[in-house]
Amino acid sequence: MDRQMDKQKKKIMWAVLIIAFIQTPGAAISPGINQISTTAFSAYSLATVQTVLAFYHLVQPAVALGSAFLIARGFITNRNIVIVGLSLFFLTAVLALIFNTSFLHLSLLSVILGTGIGLSANMFTLIFDNFEHGERQRIMGFQSANINIGGIVLSIIGGLLATLRWYFVYLVLILGLPAALLLYFTVPDYKNRATGRKEKKEKMRLHPKIYYYCVLAFVYSLTYTVCGNNISTHISGIGDSAMAGIAVAFMMGGGAASGLFYHKLRVNSSDYSLSIGFVAMFTGYMLLSLFPSSFFFTFLAVFIVGLSLSIIMPRCIFMVSTLVEDPAYTATASALVVVVFTSIGSFLSPVIFTNLTVALYGESTAARYRFVSFVVLACALILAVLTFRSGRRKKAT
Repeated sequence: MDRQMDKQKKKIMWAVLIIAFIQTPGAAISPGINQISTTAFSAYSLATVQTVLAFYHLVQPAVALGSAFLIARGFITNRNIVIVGLSLFFLTAVLALIFNTSFLHLSLLSVILGTGIGLSANMFTLIFDNFEHGERQRIMGFQSANINIGGIVLSIIGGLLATLRWYFVYLVLILGLPAALLLYFTVPDYKNRATGRKEKKEKMRLHPKIYYYCVLAFVYSLTYTVCGNNISTHISGIGDSAMAGIAVAFMMGGGAASGLFYHKLRVNSSDYSLSIGFVAMFTGYMLLSLFPSSFFFTFLAVFIVGLSLSIIMPRCIFMVSTLVEDPAYTATASALVVVVFTSIGSFLSPVIFTNLTVALYGESTAARYRFVSFVVLACALILAVLTFRSGRRKKAT
């Protein structure tokens, strides 16, 4: 019986890891931002194009919270909501081939894609549902690595497709259909474990520290998104969209590398790993600002920035999973940290940093990266102090 359970868990684990390959559709779109801005919609500013392409980040939170509500009430299961989301990936790819002639079409594609991502973000709850506390740590690290490995593939393909037609970048989302089928035939479908209780209803309460990690995820996505949003413009003088795709691939490669060793880093450094992640971003952004004409340093820099992804986000997600007291609200807590706060940060990133640095330094992406580098360095220092103080309080009690 135990052996059979082990086999079942392995099947679920591999399904989750395989589907993780297409969890970063933005990686396929990023290499084409400069071409979309300068050729397809040159009448609009770079900040405007970045904001519209990032509009799916604004759609995700509402969809994620809505789906979490439905899951908590037992109207739909975690597995089925993810299947619907992956199917919308496929639909976005099909619609991009038909509707691609106006700025409104670009906005509509972002809305549909955002809906799909918001629903498929419940993939993390499948880990909470099917694996025990100790198993989650290792699987989350590997999942983060696979998300980034998938991002490598998507970014390279997206960059190559962008050189043909700007809207071809969405074609990689066709993979959503086979991913949905894999999930349907591999992962068991069952109602939320807390569904159907007849006890008196209490207002949902989440542990206060959950919001601490949500804010960290917000700040991280706010600063991390600057890298991918501006890389195609940053190297436009020395490379095309295909080269930008390779640069994004290096960034995702950094995330894959750190994801493979996440569980060891988590044990050794605890919440100090969050500061390490922000220091990695500082280093990468400084290199981008100092060597804007060097392919070598550009690829090295984005790789170092990418290291932060599988250091910071898995830590935030794992800690949230340990702080959820009622299984009925795992989807809600997961949606808050994985989608809501990160999506708002990603959406606001171009609104804040592109507009602010254009006002201060003009169109220079080197100056933009340098400005953000000091922001993330400040974050690293603040987090180190907060972690140190938290540790001292625990020792005192």
